[in-house]
Amino acid sequence: MRVADLAASCGWSRKRLWSRFTAQTGLTPKRAAMLVRFDRAARALRAGADASDVASACGYADQSHLHRDVAAFAACTPAALAALP
Repeated sequence: MRVADLAASCGWSRKRLWSRFTAQTGLTPKRAAMLVRFDRAARALRAGADASDVASACGYADQSHLHRDVAAFAACTPAALAALP
């Protein structure tokens, strides 16, 4: 869901929603969405799914973008993340 659509459904401006969300969670809505998408991808990788399939299913533009997020959030490669116990 887009931030503007969510804000409209609450009757707030996009800026107000952004401010309230950040104050409550300590994360911007965009950063929170990135973490939710990464969590979904990480779970799929750990379940044995192929990285290119995971990238597509989780909304990444391509596998390299998935790799970038895995490196940023888990400090490893998708293959290394999949192999974690």
